[in-house]
Amino acid sequence: MSNIRRVQVAALGMAVLLGGAVLVPTTSKALTWGGPGKRDKDTSRSAATLLQENWDTTSWSLFEAVENGKSTVRPNTVDRAVEDGKALELRLGANPEPTPAGAAEVDSKKTFLYGTFTSRLRAADCSEQPGTGVVTGAFTYFNDGSDKDKDGLPDNSEIDFEFLCSQPNVIYLTIWTDYRASDEAQRRVTRVIDLEAGKVLSTCYLENFGDCRALSGAEATPSTVPAVSGYSSSTAYHDYSFTWTSTGVIFWTETDGKKITLWDYRGPRDRIPQRSAHYLLNVWHTATWPTLDDPGSVKSPTSAVSVYVDRSSVKTAS
Repeated sequence: MSNIRRVQVAALGMAVLLGGAVLVPTTSKALTWGGPGKRDKDTSRSAATLLQENWDTTSWSLFEAVENGKSTVRPNTVDRAVEDGKALELRLGANPEPTPAGAAEVDSKKTFLYGTFTSRLRAADCSEQPGTGVVTGAFTYFNDGSDKDKDGLPDNSEIDFEFLCSQPNVIYLTIWTDYRASDEAQRRVTRVIDLEAGKVLSTCYLENFGDCRALSGAEATPSTVPAVSGYSSSTAYHDYSFTWTSTGVIFWTETDGKKITLWDYRGPRDRIPQRSAHYLLNVWHTATWPTLDDPGSVKSPTSAVSVYVDRSSVKTAS
């Protein structure tokens, strides 16, 4: 079965600062729970719908599971930190393949054009393995190689929340519209935030890895974010959401009952994805994307690390 898999292709320099993960089709194994889903067709819903998974059973309406290499997907995992006592565990084994081809992942069975996408999750914790390179992702994605907007590059409909386990105070946000693997030509906007410190570290437009063009005005709102004392994506559950429309993308998080807008992007229409996409959650080992403060933080995990998901939902646009 054809499935989507994330590949880290960034080199050192600004690609490290801004992240650089993109998606390409590869072959992966889908598990029995959740049921099979197609990846080669646009299956977006047109009516307003709220779909939610609480991950407390092995029968899912919204997602299907994918395991690769040493990774495993464990629904109905006991976790007293969540209200119903059950969570989804995405488990990455020791010494995994250093690309998303080794990821533990769940993918939505259908695609969605616009809507609000939310997951309450605890990202991978590498505190006992300093310098480890592991990425947690919650994102939308679709790329079938076509160029429907006729702008000269394959359409890449993608909106990302990403976290590096060796620097859990930092959040990476990215909106892609185009990507060509052969020469890494691309169009995307990205924001990097240190939420514990309350600092926006960068907000950029890029057409290749390392080419950061600073954004301002409606493309860089809000200009500041409040500090969240003790914030760590890997030690506590937080809600991570984005609302995607034809005219913008709003990213936010909720912590201790407080909603914090991270980025309210209102740029040109051609910098906002206009093709439907799948919603995915995954964890994988990167050997090329270090943290901002440690260029050597790309070591392979020597013991398993896990992402835990309390609930996930998609509310389609009306």
